[in-house]
Amino acid sequence: MKSRLLLLAGLMVALLFSGCAPVISNEAKLAVDPLLDFSQDKQNPNAYLGKTLLLGGLLVDVRVHREGTELEIIQYTLGRWDRPLDPDPAGGRFLARTERFLDPELFLPGLQVTLTGQVVGEEVRPLRGTDFPYPVFTIGEIHLWQSSTRSNPYPPYYYPTSPWPPYYDPFWPGYNPYWYDRSLLRRR
Repeated sequence: MKSRLLLLAGLMVALLFSGCAPVISNEAKLAVDPLLDFSQDKQNPNAYLGKTLLLGGLLVDVRVHREGTELEIIQYTLGRWDRPLDPDPAGGRFLARTERFLDPELFLPGLQVTLTGQVVGEEVRPLRGTDFPYPVFTIGEIHLWQSSTRSNPYPPYYYPTSPWPPYYDPFWPGYNPYWYDRSLLRRR
């Protein structure tokens, strides 16, 4: 009986930790230069040609060409499981290219990605009226994060099981009793 309980506990622990595995493989991470970060590469990409970085951020644009796919990404800091967290204040934008076809219907602007990228240089492009230097990377391994926010398509008064009147449902995910519209406040 004790051995079954021990086995069950071991399986539950294994199941718990299997969902927390990093999204980039260990083989790809071995190629990453731990002494190099994005801010250093951004200053002088040509000095780090051939080096590999672990990058992540918000997809801004996806361009598909005959040669492959190009992603324009805003650099984010990465969290514990390599998930992009917040925009990196020292970061910026970069281009990530691959010879593979990455479907633009899946890699939608606004989603987050984590990738390993090998430095291949720098490219200057116009960005809102100014010339912006983009560090350019070749994608080694990439992971597309699905949106973490799930919105409920139904307002609270469409809940068939809600015992509350239509104007109030404390269990609706969008309900916040302390919400107010700041645009309604006027300075006098």
